[in-house]
Amino acid sequence: MEGTPSAVPVLPLSPLVPGSRSLRAILPESYRQGDFADRFLAGFDDVLSPLITVLDCLDAYFSPSTSPDDFVAWMLEWTNTSLPACVGSTGRRNALLLGHRLHGLRGTAAGLELLIRHVLGGRVDLTESGGTHISPQPGAAGTTATPAESWAHVRVLLPHGMSAGRTNVADDVEDLVQEWIPAHVSATVIVEDQEDPLLGQSPVGERY
Repeated sequence: MEGTPSAVPVLPLSPLVPGSRSLRAILPESYRQGDFADRFLAGFDDVLSPLITVLDCLDAYFSPSTSPDDFVAWMLEWTNTSLPACVGSTGRRNALLLGHRLHGLRGTAAGLELLIRHVLGGRVDLTESGGTHISPQPGAAGTTATPAESWAHVRVLLPHGMSAGRTNVADDVEDLVQEWIPAHVSATVIVEDQEDPLLGQSPVGERY
């Protein structure tokens, strides 16, 4: 004796959200006789929903303050901004927010200060030779005196939590600074940790 086959359970459709971009929401009323069309289009909604959500939020992807970290790294490549691995998410987003201002000051003391303070999160002490040299004719030889060698001494104080003793941190920061210094300038870069402001303070209630 053959048993009666059990009925396949039918999963209920998720309710439509008013104003949603679901294909079911724009289905003409003439196709709403029965639930076949709703169930058929529900499969497309499940596939297209993530894509539609991304497109609806596309402006947030291009905003440095709300963009995902991997998209921030991609946008930094568009501006040819190379940052070492020790630079955190906040510093990378600041590099995008500063944008043309940061690159417009590249090769200057102000640009280096902007990079170290807002992107790296540290402090910089800079001593340089300064001075300018001009020539009345481009590429003319012997018309003017040879300019003195340009030099710079850069001392970078890393923010708390980014120790110079960690693997490759000091080397990466030095390479970053060298990239933002003019090629004709002979620079000496020293990378150190900032002194903890809590160290060296007297305990509460003690005076000297």
